[in-house]
Amino acid sequence: MSVTPKTRGRHHHGDLRRALLDAVAEIVREVGPEAVSLRECARRAGVSHSAATPHFGDKRGLMTAFATEKALRLRAAMEAALAALPADASPAERLAATGRGYMAFARDNPAHFRLMFRTDLIDPTDPTWAEASRRSREPLDAAMHAVAPDAGDRALRARLALAWAGVHGFCILRAEAPRSDLWHPEPRGTEVAEDLLALIVTACEPQPG
Repeated sequence: MSVTPKTRGRHHHGDLRRALLDAVAEIVREVGPEAVSLRECARRAGVSHSAATPHFGDKRGLMTAFATEKALRLRAAMEAALAALPADASPAERLAATGRGYMAFARDNPAHFRLMFRTDLIDPTDPTWAEASRRSREPLDAAMHAVAPDAGDRALRARLALAWAGVHGFCILRAEAPRSDLWHPEPRGTEVAEDLLALIVTACEPQPG
């Protein structure tokens, strides 16, 4: 009697944590974050639910770890946009580049981007997540300090809020209404993104007088 060999899961290399996080990415891309479960991730990783539980505890822990990774990748996207600038780029150009990198991450990872801000699915009090979230904003913080070096704390916070809200809101709206005539068809989307960044930079620069 022949026996069909059991299909090996992706855990055969020994990194179960990585396999479970990769499974989250698959499910989020395929059907959205609401469909993620520790049991389904364990199945895709080729292990039992009980083997997966010690790594994250529950679904919320798993989703928080996944969002933590994505926050650091968001930072990397902004850093990549900054690295593409010439060495003598102005502070205004560097501030615009952080927004360009943010938009690129949101465009290339729409489901993952939206998950990062789902406080109903992740634990925003988790210290590792909180640190990753803080680090993800560091490129914007540094660029804003360079644009408005003499701004007081209150004025700087307002500028950071304006820049973040403007870019993030654009990303969400574009994802929710991809065929809006504000940004569809191309090159309209690219044009409005660049014009939006230019407006944000102008608003954040110190005003004469």
